[in-house]
Amino acid sequence: MKDISKILIIRLSSFGDIVLTFPFINELRRLYPNARIDMVSKPQYTELSALHPFLDSVIPFSINMKSFLQENNYDVVFDLQRNINSRRIIPSNSEVFRVRKESWKKHLLVLTGINLLKDSVPVYEKYLNALKDFNSSANTDFTTSDLKFSSVDSVNQNYIVLSPSSKHFTKRLPENKFALLLKDFNTKIVITGDNNETDLSICSYFDSELNDSLDLCGKLSFSHLTGLIKNAEFVVCNDSGILHLSEALGKKVYVFFGSTVKEFGFFPQLKSSEVEEVSGLKCRPCSHIGRKECPKKHFKCMNDIDVTKVRLKINDYSL
Repeated sequence: MKDISKILIIRLSSFGDIVLTFPFINELRRLYPNARIDMVSKPQYTELSALHPFLDSVIPFSINMKSFLQENNYDVVFDLQRNINSRRIIPSNSEVFRVRKESWKKHLLVLTGINLLKDSVPVYEKYLNALKDFNSSANTDFTTSDLKFSSVDSVNQNYIVLSPSSKHFTKRLPENKFALLLKDFNTKIVITGDNNETDLSICSYFDSELNDSLDLCGKLSFSHLTGLIKNAEFVVCNDSGILHLSEALGKKVYVFFGSTVKEFGFFPQLKSSEVEEVSGLKCRPCSHIGRKECPKKHFKCMNDIDVTKVRLKINDYSL
């Protein structure tokens, strides 16, 4: 195989999808220790991408950047986004390899219940398969990453991280269930979320419900969030980017899955991770990304989760 000196990765968004490129970057650096590796991400995610120490540069995405990228003369481009925006910026003078998404199978499962994803490939592995298409010696195992981070000075004792929100309603365990899960917990609970109205409202609910909590919702950069998770005892969250960032750091996670399922490729990869879900519901999955409300109005995929059993698991782990 010819010498490779310059490599470009395109993954524009979003939080979880970008974090799931980290095993790909690990393997890319193992195979090409002396190559320059750059990545294009949307401006709001460049700090997140730059947490990975093996990237030489993270370039903010813009629609008209193709000529700029072409001037860099990349030997190979890995399009891990594979949409119209990524296609329009790919340099024409580079060899290109794209992720195989198979999104139509997700839509088929949601709309008809026909499951062609029983042997589904996790998203991180789909990225690595694109690398394997280029270099057959590539390893496709999940790996954790030694990410850059900033310390959170306001937390100076043992703590756990609670991230109770998610972008879509049907991916959120109700707040009262999270409160019941962690009521009277004997370790400090640090609450995280985005700086938006929904997350701020959800996180503020716990101020009066939990004994010893610190609400940092909307107050953390990606670097500080990484530092917070890295030094936590464990993490409790929904199916969200927090799950993937926690696993990237090798942290134990208790995660709740509602309307989404394992076949979509975003399930945890670490043996230490604990997944709570209601199996066997005919209405699940109702979406491959989540919905703003339960289409059946009963929300059984979350309401039927027995958090008392999860509480026992957490207590046993904490002893």
